[in-house]
Amino acid sequence: MRRRGKGKTYSIEEHREELMEFLTELKSECVIVEGIKDKRALKIFGFSDVHVLNKKKGLFEFSSEFKGRVLVLTDFDPEGERIAKKLTELLLKVGCKVEREERNKLRRLFLKNKINTVESLRKIFTQKYKSI
Repeated sequence: MRRRGKGKTYSIEEHREELMEFLTELKSECVIVEGIKDKRALKIFGFSDVHVLNKKKGLFEFSSEFKGRVLVLTDFDPEGERIAKKLTELLLKVGCKVEREERNKLRRLFLKNKINTVESLRKIFTQKYKSI
């Protein structure tokens, strides 16, 4: 159990549920992730428009392929944050609307669930269904 705000207590299950609900809201977004395991983890939640960073192309060439709204969902470790910052700058330059508020909310939800990588979502999902 954790305390938050005015003495309200949240359980691990409630944090997990909050994360899963927010992911469900985002599943129609165009999402960029770091690796194939990240893409597989998002597929579990019904995401269909997931793009894996192409290391051969470089960030500028990769970012120029996108239009419209994009969620940059790299890991919340130092390397992932560095990539997200650079990729966000490039996507904004090519006219994309980068979903920064959603990324920030996901960062908070990941922290509540004690994870910092996208592929760890698979663990959250399997824990949810083990407890039923």
